[in-house]
Amino acid sequence: MKFPVAGKTPLAALTTALVLTFATAMPVSQVQAAEAEQAEKRSEKTKKRRVRRAQTLRPQIFKTLDAARALADEKKYTEALEELQALEKRKRNSYEKAMTHNMYAYVYFNQENYDAAISAYEKVVGFKKIPESLEQGTLYSLAKLQLMQERYAEALTPLNQWFELVEKPSAEAHILRAQIYFQLEQFQQALPDVKAAIAQVKAQGNNPRENWLMLERAVYYQNKDFNNLARCLQDLATLYPKSQYWVQLAAVYSELGQPLKELSALEAAHEQGLLNKENELVNLAQALLAQEVPYKAANILAEGMKSEQIEVNARNLSLLGDAWMIAKEYDNAIKVMSKAAKMSGKGKDFYKLAQIHTERQEWTLALNNVDAALKDSDFNKQADAQILRGLVLFNLDNLADAQGAFEAAAEFKSSEKMAAQWLAYIEGERKRREYMAGTL
Repeated sequence: MKFPVAGKTPLAALTTALVLTFATAMPVSQVQAAEAEQAEKRSEKTKKRRVRRAQTLRPQIFKTLDAARALADEKKYTEALEELQALEKRKRNSYEKAMTHNMYAYVYFNQENYDAAISAYEKVVGFKKIPESLEQGTLYSLAKLQLMQERYAEALTPLNQWFELVEKPSAEAHILRAQIYFQLEQFQQALPDVKAAIAQVKAQGNNPRENWLMLERAVYYQNKDFNNLARCLQDLATLYPKSQYWVQLAAVYSELGQPLKELSALEAAHEQGLLNKENELVNLAQALLAQEVPYKAANILAEGMKSEQIEVNARNLSLLGDAWMIAKEYDNAIKVMSKAAKMSGKGKDFYKLAQIHTERQEWTLALNNVDAALKDSDFNKQADAQILRGLVLFNLDNLADAQGAFEAAAEFKSSEKMAAQWLAYIEGERKRREYMAGTL
């Protein structure tokens, strides 16, 4: 049983799948406003920490930083960098230096020079006396930038620091960290963040996103937790109905040894018109046969062949013939199995035909087909076929050849006992006939 590993996505797909908009450098005024707002909402955890003494950002510095931002927005990156380089020559406090590097990161990011942006962000958090809001935003941006570069271990360090600073991490942040743990193949560590994110959105009365559930699915699969994997796939199949989720759910139930639930999952998908591939329809038919529902299995196969969703080949015809035979629809079974035997030339298909004709007491047809089966050197039911051949010949009143068939069957350990019984019966029948002939 294999699932697509949702977490192992390329760089661009990963960013899109997580629906995480990259947090670029915050405009200077927004940093100050955010710091003021955060101070009002500080939790008990935050209150226990030592309050940072904020430094000021002088108007002249603010004006230069804002000018650099405006130039970057106009894609005038060289001019923006020149503004910042000129600012480097001025004397600044640590907060002003941090904001300068923050703006460097903004320009580099817009240039798609991600390594330079990472270096600038690392310099920002290297300063001790900066507003907590700036530190939080920078750490989160740094983590996502490292993730975009597929540097998963490097992304985890700033993200964990960010979690230490934030009172109530968002569901998206939990998913981001779970994704990083998954990429690092630390599947056990990924699970708490996935569960926290999903629980958070459910508590808000919302459904978890499909790609979040896909990540949860991948984590449970890697952890071999099939019970929870089944529950996750139920959520996916219910909230985002797709054939793959129902088929995977059926596979998990099969792994758990729950064939009735396996069948229920496949039937639910079929009723919604989600099973359109040959292997999906054939799997459903086989599950129905396993639960002794042959007539429905046969109809699904027949309809699939008619609609050209299922290829008309010897293998599929043989399965359809089995279904019709078990359902005791012998006319259909003979018609289909004759095609299968003609296409495959295999002994197993001729043997099945012989069984059907035997059931209908069509002895000559049964004999022709069992003889055809025995001619196939790859046929692996020689013992059973000899028993059947002996039975057919006995009913054709050919005791001598029937005896020969049972003697051949007696050579196989699996059929030795039954063959002996038949041979004894034939001997008794022969004596009975001799006695009857002598009395006439």
